[in-house]
Amino acid sequence: MQDSEKIYRIELTNEEYEFLENLKTEFCNKLSKMNDEERAEYLKSFYPEQNLNFEKEIKGTVYKVNTYFNKDSEHTILTRFFEIFQK
Repeated sequence: MQDSEKIYRIELTNEEYEFLENLKTEFCNKLSKMNDEERAEYLKSFYPEQNLNFEKEIKGTVYKVNTYFNKDSEHTILTRFFEIFQK
């Protein structure tokens, strides 16, 4: 872990914990049944940058939003979200 990384601790009820554990188990089981190519394609569907580019029309003007990520960044999208929501 890098010095700049933070650890966030959350408290869960037993029911919430069991739900997440079951979800994790189902996810791992699903991945274990796929070959490498299938697994790569499936995991690509979770990439946030696939869904962050969009166009929106407002009062007759079309706005196009594109998002770019720096592969050398020290921050992940999750750490950015945490930083934004803490402000």
